[in-house]
Amino acid sequence: MAGIYIHIPFCKKKCNYCNFYSIINTKRMDDYVDALVIEIERKTEAKKNLAPFPSDILTLYFGGGTPTLLPVYSLKKILSAIYENYKVDSNAEITIEANPEQCSVEYLTDLKNLGFNRISIGIQSFNNNILQLLGRTHSEKDARSAVENAQKAGFENISVDLMYGICSRSPADWAHDLQTVFRLPVKHLSAYSLTIEENTLLHKNISQHKAFYINEEQSLQEMKLLMKEAKKNRFEQYEVSNFALKGYPSKHNSNYWNGTPYLGFGASAHSFSGATRSWNISPIEKYRKALQGDEPFFEIEHLTVENQYNEYVLVKLRTKEGVDLKYIEACFGIEKRNGFLRALQQIKPQYYEIHSDKVLITKKGLPLLDFITVSLISYDSE
Repeated sequence: MAGIYIHIPFCKKKCNYCNFYSIINTKRMDDYVDALVIEIERKTEAKKNLAPFPSDILTLYFGGGTPTLLPVYSLKKILSAIYENYKVDSNAEITIEANPEQCSVEYLTDLKNLGFNRISIGIQSFNNNILQLLGRTHSEKDARSAVENAQKAGFENISVDLMYGICSRSPADWAHDLQTVFRLPVKHLSAYSLTIEENTLLHKNISQHKAFYINEEQSLQEMKLLMKEAKKNRFEQYEVSNFALKGYPSKHNSNYWNGTPYLGFGASAHSFSGATRSWNISPIEKYRKALQGDEPFFEIEHLTVENQYNEYVLVKLRTKEGVDLKYIEACFGIEKRNGFLRALQQIKPQYYEIHSDKVLITKKGLPLLDFITVSLISYDSE
């Protein structure tokens, strides 16, 4: 079964570290929703260009941007279009991303009544100074209240985002963030190291010496503490940046790591069929006008065998399942398997393990995952 991702690019304020496509002008949200519905209704065209694509949908994911800036009637309109045009499984995981300041009990109750059964709250930190540095618009109190309100509204499957590797934060601050999140009624945690992207305010501030980037050793220590505290609280690390209690891994995000096909709707959204990858145009005015004028609104890339192999290695190394050598041989040939093993010999043995033809990255290797991945996909198999 497949998944659907819906991109809602609107934000109240651009975070200092963010380089995703988003806008702070919310005046055209209704027009954007109308364009989304038009795209969703073009299922025949979308499925034709992304074939083969399964008919059953197991996950829906509203991301952004800030989807919870949309009024309830707009979210209902989008969901109705999806259900009218796609076969959504009765037990589908339906997720919406939220910022804490939009998480009133009333609004979240409305979301639950619409059919959302999972919420992902972008907290990043429970420290007001760190939140200000990141350009977040909520407070520590808002963050706690958001999780508690989600529970009151009937959400059992609650996920939160935290960020580590942040300049000006002490080890005690990071320990406090972790202790706080594990005391809340949270079933899933996504934790990412801060990355300084070009064309962001944080990058500009660092280049002008207005902020200081954390050193790699401190970031490594924070990652180790994250893994230690997660294990102590029975959260399994099923992907390098994702932790969950038993039964609560993100089904939608697992689609990406398992190579499952998905459709993306909205400006700049991506779709994947296994053999092709496509991405919608942006900005939203260009996207909207293209759909209203029945013009091309996405570009498509047909993946080579080499592309597909590299993508498989890239995503599976991040997961607890690891790279399956039998799968590589069956799908890409014995030479690819042998080439992978030759490349693996260049990696220090304490960074990986092999169990029943599965190559797994160890806890010592996880902090070096990017280096290891590049080493394993950049080789000559001949």
